[in-house]
Amino acid sequence: MAEQFVRVRPQPTDEYLANPHKGITTFQHFNGDELFPGTTWSESGPETFPPIKGTGLASGAPESGAQITVKGYVPTTVAYCRWFWNLMEPEKGKYDFTVIEKSLQTCQERGQRLAMRAMAYGPSSQPAVPKWYSQKCPMEPYNDTDWMVPVPNSKEYLKHWGDFIRELGRRYDGHPFIENYTPAFVGFWGEGDADMSDGQIQKFVNVFCEAFPRTIKLWEFAGHQMPIGLKTDGRGGWRANCYGDLSSVGSDLVTRDVSWNHHFDSYPQHLCASGVTEAWKTGPVFFESCWVPMGWYQKGWDLDFIIQQGLKFHTTYFSPKYTYLPDAWIDKLDKFSRMMGYRYIFRQAKFEARVKRGGRMAFESWIENVGVAPLYHHYDFALRFRQGDNAFIVPCKDVDVRTWLPGDTCMDRKVTLPKGLRPGLVELSAGLIDAKKQCKVSFANKPRFFDRWLQLGKMEVV
Repeated sequence: MAEQFVRVRPQPTDEYLANPHKGITTFQHFNGDELFPGTTWSESGPETFPPIKGTGLASGAPESGAQITVKGYVPTTVAYCRWFWNLMEPEKGKYDFTVIEKSLQTCQERGQRLAMRAMAYGPSSQPAVPKWYSQKCPMEPYNDTDWMVPVPNSKEYLKHWGDFIRELGRRYDGHPFIENYTPAFVGFWGEGDADMSDGQIQKFVNVFCEAFPRTIKLWEFAGHQMPIGLKTDGRGGWRANCYGDLSSVGSDLVTRDVSWNHHFDSYPQHLCASGVTEAWKTGPVFFESCWVPMGWYQKGWDLDFIIQQGLKFHTTYFSPKYTYLPDAWIDKLDKFSRMMGYRYIFRQAKFEARVKRGGRMAFESWIENVGVAPLYHHYDFALRFRQGDNAFIVPCKDVDVRTWLPGDTCMDRKVTLPKGLRPGLVELSAGLIDAKKQCKVSFANKPRFFDRWLQLGKMEVV
């Protein structure tokens, strides 16, 4: 008699999933906070953490995938915050990471994870290096101004900024609520405006890799930071500023200095020249907006082209600086957020209808990633066998979901039934679980349940 199989084709969905590790982020704020006013924002991260006021909010328990979203913004599971050095090491060797501790606590309360960055210094309108550093270490004027900045190639800058980074990594590398870390060491905010040698860049890259061996690092796009960082860091990604910049595109008969913009003259050229066009396969891409989307809207820039370019570069995160998104564009930006990163549709599962107690069940699956990137964080693909009040979870340890690139993933295996199953019907579900065997990632299928497991059907233990 031929073996009988259950075949199930779960219904796909386009709805928002509140999945981790992807999408539009908040900036210097968290879910439920008031937006920055108008088209302004702050370069320095939050130092106070007021409770949610509750006006105009759609709220729900973070563990259910529900979101806390304010009018004019979209749901998000990632908060991006950055702070200056002088705040966290006001005296040499005396550290104050209160803002990070409170940010991590707030993320946990509001269903987010923290994408983090520490900055050595900013331009003249923003904080400089700590006074103890500027009083004892080599400084130089920035571009013939009165603003003094660290000498980028000095051994003192490498040592003292490196010491701070080592302490930061000692405390926070691998923290469960830290999404990623962006190294910053060249110029204002770490965004590249300084003349640092490749040798010094390599030394700083080594410091960050040693300080944060487990945390995903995003190397700054500007200059040689990205290619040197990615060459050293096997699972690193990259981060670029000024996404959406379509300025100076009106004529091809103008001088070079007024015809340049990021989308036409920076991103594709620098990626190709650096030889890192395939880096997205192993590390995420993070874009921060040029100005803010409301500014794009007011200038009449082409949002469809901007989004298309973001998807082409396999974007996983986008920060529009937590400002009000144009009403006419918010649906498109919401869809963009859903399309970023990974999105797994469980197309089909086949498994044996009847299996002997303690035996092995044939299981086949077809999962399609309809997003533009893989899931860069580790989870185990697992099957859950539920019978009455008892549930048994079987992880497939040989499956690395970080290799599920856009397109198809197919599995064909034998799964040993858990010993606790008794003869009778068993409900079979699939999920992506963490080390505690909690399902944390939802497939893009209906129906959706509170616990994120996708029900596949029933089989019988005989």
